[in-house]
Amino acid sequence: MSELKHLKKEWKAIMSCMGCGDCGYAIRPAVDRYLTCPVKEAKGEGGFEIYFARGRMNVLKSILEEQIPLSRELAEFVYECMECGNCTEVCHMSQNEYIVLNTSKWIDHVKVWEALRKDLVEAGFAPLDRHGKLIDYMKDDNMRNPYGEDEAKKFEWTTKFPEIKDRGELVFFGGCTMPLRQVDTLKSMMKILKAAGKDIAMSKDEWCCGSVALRIGDESSVIDIVKHNIDVFKNMGAKTIFTACAGCYRTWKKDYPELLGEDLPFEVKHITEILVDMLNNNEIPFKLVEGSETVTWHDPCHLGRHMNLYEIPRDALLKIPGLELKEMKRNRNNAWCCGAGGGVKSEFPDLALDISKERIKEAVDTGAQILTTSCPFCIGNLSDAYKEMETDVQEKITVIDIIDLIAKKI
Repeated sequence: MSELKHLKKEWKAIMSCMGCGDCGYAIRPAVDRYLTCPVKEAKGEGGFEIYFARGRMNVLKSILEEQIPLSRELAEFVYECMECGNCTEVCHMSQNEYIVLNTSKWIDHVKVWEALRKDLVEAGFAPLDRHGKLIDYMKDDNMRNPYGEDEAKKFEWTTKFPEIKDRGELVFFGGCTMPLRQVDTLKSMMKILKAAGKDIAMSKDEWCCGSVALRIGDESSVIDIVKHNIDVFKNMGAKTIFTACAGCYRTWKKDYPELLGEDLPFEVKHITEILVDMLNNNEIPFKLVEGSETVTWHDPCHLGRHMNLYEIPRDALLKIPGLELKEMKRNRNNAWCCGAGGGVKSEFPDLALDISKERIKEAVDTGAQILTTSCPFCIGNLSDAYKEMETDVQEKITVIDIIDLIAKKI
């Protein structure tokens, strides 16, 4: 048996699950709750207990009681989970603000799932094949990103923007996905910042934030990355760093301080926080707009449930001329995951796409013309799913990052 040192720290949470099954079956229209687990639903009739939280908790109880060992077979099931956190939102909830059950505060499911993944990695049963390659790429001195690209390629886009400074108080962390897969959105971001008269700094010494390894459970691979990145930004004189990636944002703002056991020496913001400040101060010179478009907002899990950043993106959308916001049936803490997170997109791409198609259908049901969000993983997976959907769906709605949406209106 493995030492299970991480799971043992979560034993109270694991043992407090009373097996009610709301994490798999809850439907409560009065509070906008329409089911909970995207993986279970995507599996259809094959979505048995191990695919949602109740079954997983029962397995973990048996592991702690040494009735079931950790194994590679178990790992294959464990990683079919985005760690979206929707199960926590329904767990032991009375759905009445005046009745708070103590047990509703005892289980942080994402924390439990991450503990299991750490123990699987340390026991040698994880990472899975594709996940292992991502981590190897991330640690490679010539790459420093999970895409296996040459490190210099991450910064090629900056050559078109000589106004980006080497030092400054407002520093942009580019991450990996946008510079290597969605570079046009970064160009849109610079268009907005330039139009608003904002100066930013950026470093070509930044490494991948390490989110991919943390979500997979390989914490030991990230410690040096954390220290390196913090030193880089300290030496730049940063007072605020911001990122356009929801995963990077969660990693910097939540994981880094927890791993170090101390506060960061600067503030961490998401791009939507920067955008809403500019919009509130009327710093973005929009074109005159005739007519209006309807838009719906997808809550990225790493922004919403993980970091409670729900209203700022909506405030930003409401400040954009010519837009009307229509909410999806499942929104904010009840929002349906896009299907990409937790390593699912890389290891189980078909599952990720099935979940994303469900989310696009929900967006279409609002009658909105535009589905927007602010997470490169969400944008990537939603766009991939969108391309596979019927023509009549594609004619009804488009998928676009909020940065590109704003830039088009300048």
